[in-house]
Order: sequence, then C-alpha cells, then structure tokens
Amino acid sequence: MGNVILQLKDIRKSFDDVEILKGISLDIKKGEFITLLGSSGCGKTTTIRIIAGLETADSGKVILEGKDITDLEPNKRDVNTVFQNYALFPNMNVEQNIGYGLKIKKYSKEEIKKEVEEALRLVQLEGFEKRMPNQLSGGQRQRVAIARAIVNKPSVLLLDEPLGALDLVLRRQMQEELKRIQKTLGITFIYITHDQEEALNMSSRVVVMNKGVFEQIGTPNEIYYNPRTTYVANFVGSANIYKKDNKIYAIRSEYVKMNYGNLKGVVLEKSFIGGLSKVKYRLEDGQTITSSHSGMDVDVKVNDIINVGWDEIHQVEVIENEV
Repeated sequence: MGNVILQLKDIRKSFDDVEILKGISLDIKKGEFITLLGSSGCGKTTTIRIIAGLETADSGKVILEGKDITDLEPNKRDVNTVFQNYALFPNMNVEQNIGYGLKIKKYSKEEIKKEVEEALRLVQLEGFEKRMPNQLSGGQRQRVAIARAIVNKPSVLLLDEPLGALDLVLRRQMQEELKRIQKTLGITFIYITHDQEEALNMSSRVVVMNKGVFEQIGTPNEIYYNPRTTYVANFVGSANIYKKDNKIYAIRSEYVKMNYGNLKGVVLEKSFIGGLSKVKYRLEDGQTITSSHSGMDVDVKVNDIINVGWDEIHQVEVIENEV
C-alpha cells in the first residue's frame, strides 16, 4: 500500500432502486487534499457519508490505514466531518464546542484546554473561547467547526461543501485558510464541492464525478488542460467542443484567437465575466466557439465576421459522452 491511507474498493449504493454509486474505486495517499467535484446528485455526499459510516454501502469495501472499516460504527472510525451548516451546539461556547469530542474521550481539563488553544490558534480565533455561536459571523462559525474537527487529530477529515454558505470574498479567504491548515497539520482532506474554481485552487488531486462514477481523476492541471471526456471538458472551465474529421476536440477559450487561422466566425454575443471578455462566434459549419480575453477592451461587435483559430497543440481529443 505504500503511503495510501484510504481505499475505496468497488463501492455501490442505491436508494429506492436508483443506483447512486456505480462501483467507484479510489486510493488516497496520506496528506493529500482530494476534492470530489460534481453537480448535485452525482454521488459526492453519499461517498463521504459511506467513508464516515453514516451510510452503508450495498457492496464494496472501505479500507483505512490497512484496516477494513466497512462495517465499523461512525464513532469508531478515525475520521471527522465538517458540514456546510456547521452543526455547532448552540448552548455551548466556542471552547466547549471545540473540546466536546475530547471531553467524551475523557481527556483531562488541562489537556482539553491546551488542545483547544492550539486549535484556535490554527484557525486564527484566539480570544474567542467564551463566545456563543450566535455571537459569531458565518465565517467564524465555520472556523469553529473546523477547529472542533481537527482537535481530534483524525487520520482523514471529510469536508462536505463547508464554504457553501459563505459570500464570495469570505469563501476565497477560507479556501486559503483551509489549504494552510491542511498543510500545517498534514491531515488527509477529502473535500466536496460543485465549484470548479474552488476544486482547482485547493486540491492536490481532483475527482470529477458524474452520475455515480468517477469520470476522471487527476491533478488540477490534468483535469483542466487534458480533460478525458466532453463532460469533464464542459464541467471544468466550459471548454469549447469542436468536431472535425469524425473526432472531437476540447479547446480552452483562452487559446482561441481573433484574426487568426482560416475559420470564419460571425460574432453572436459579447459578455464580461470574472475579469474576462468572452466572445461567442458561429462558424460556417454551424458550430459555435467562444474566445476569452483579459479586460473589457475587445474591439468587436455582434454580427462582425472575423477569422478565429487556435494552435493545434492546444486542442485535446476527448471521448464524447452525455454532457
């Protein structure tokens, strides 16, 4: 096994005769930051609930540190979970919330105090020990939930869309905080999101899920620049799909150039999103292509006819599947 800490072996799960997980397998290394990325209903949450023991797989095995934990009760697994809704105890202050698990494990008061202080330092909430959850902002409550999970020093930390309730600015700040915490502690993180930018920014590897299967597993660079299927190409970064000579290619919009090549395109629309101007064209064969450009200063207008193209090195052949 080497440094593999967690294995999923051919996990299957159905609800009401609908197969949610269709035989998924994955080896996760110690200290990895793995993200399960996919749209709602693809099986992400079911996967980590099975790892946590909150759901029972119909078949397959979960192996943690070489031990089969498939049928083990949740409280006997060396994993902790951080949920989107924080799940803090409203009648306990920050210190009590974070130290609750240690209290259950019969740690002494001195040990609990020491460990809680260290966890608060890691999530940068020193001095908040006596505050109640209703006295905290959303971001602060999320930090407390993370501190409560990491204080137990689990082998694996499961995070189920933990930043989903935060606004964009705070969400990006917390992404950096989570990466820092994970790197400091060296704990294996298994993270769930439907946000492609979040997945690419935070992860050592990304697992793209689609209708109960692992569509592609790879580094953020591999997933973005070398998608295996049309689903991955469209879901992660919305690549152009271009058909030529009975083959299908994915081309990232940043590689599509105006006044370049010999494909003529009619400008259909121009938009400005996330600091990029995007221009959509209809080619002579009816296919559509989008280019993206930094800033707002793109000198084209709707119905202009211009040449568009890209270098072949930037087109990746992909397998066509349901998008």
